[in-house]
Amino acid sequence: MNIRYIYWFALFDLTSPSVRYRGKYLLDELGSKYGIRYSIAYPGYDLRRMVIFIRMFLSALLFRKKNSLIVIQRVYTRGIYATALKILIRLRGRNSVYDIDDAEYVPNSPETIHFFMKHCTACCVGSQNLLVYARNFNPNSFLLTTPVTFHNKKKIGINQVLTIGWIGCFWGGHRDSLYSLFFPALLTIPFPVKIVILGARSTKDKQELINYLSSNKNVITDIPEDMDWLDEDAIYERVREFDFGISPLLDTEINRSKSGYKLKQYFSCGIPALGSDIGENSVFLKHGVNGYFCNTPEEYREMILKIKSLPEDEYRALSENAYLSRKEFDIRYYSDAFLGQVSHLLS
Repeated sequence: MNIRYIYWFALFDLTSPSVRYRGKYLLDELGSKYGIRYSIAYPGYDLRRMVIFIRMFLSALLFRKKNSLIVIQRVYTRGIYATALKILIRLRGRNSVYDIDDAEYVPNSPETIHFFMKHCTACCVGSQNLLVYARNFNPNSFLLTTPVTFHNKKKIGINQVLTIGWIGCFWGGHRDSLYSLFFPALLTIPFPVKIVILGARSTKDKQELINYLSSNKNVITDIPEDMDWLDEDAIYERVREFDFGISPLLDTEINRSKSGYKLKQYFSCGIPALGSDIGENSVFLKHGVNGYFCNTPEEYREMILKIKSLPEDEYRALSENAYLSRKEFDIRYYSDAFLGQVSHLLS
């Protein structure tokens, strides 16, 4: 199929990382590289969003463009928006893709997810665990790891005080993993170490973190405020200040289904990582090559002690290996892989 137009229906707007990385940035790359045009809609009750959705919906249903693709991204709700899209797929589901990069079937009713997995032509997922799950409903399921947008921020030099960073949404499983696996190790470190948390946005979370980590006077806590999460250059400017990034994950179905995105963000800047050997972390983190596996607080402590005294040439090798791996998950690779997969599977 020679795709010339994409109707992209997402569950969230651009404040959602998955909509940006797997949606908007992909669509922009396909447009600039291959001239593929698109329209994108998000649910909402303001007039502008409703008009955009209605126009897209009617166009796809009644006046569908030639050589067009319909993508339903991460829709798992059961309201008006999801119901309308179910009707669209029932009537015009030929050459359609359901895209999902989280195990939304765990905290939410899976009924809508199963519908789109069954009735879309193909499913595009963000992890091996999700691929196994999706193939129970659709044999035309394929794995495309979530990409990192192009940027030119790269690690330069090592900080005088060992600086360890984390980025993400500070809630749920991420929060639990930090408090269960990493923070207990940090509280035992006998030398100055700086921890940067990018993503703890509420005043309550920030104060709780500061109070908790202050029990070890060697820990310097940095929780930046007022970050513009739509400014990718600014985000990666902060990430490249880390000496190591961390990606602790408890062994849960949700964490096994994640795409290892934190690692990709670190690696894209040449930042080695400490991370759990869970899910897609196991694919991208290579022990002793671009970082180290840590699955318990004791292992995190051991590795923090190790990287503190790491010879400069060994650190540079880890950093360069991390940076070189970005070709496996950058947006240019992803756009080509997406186009290749859907062109092969669709008629």
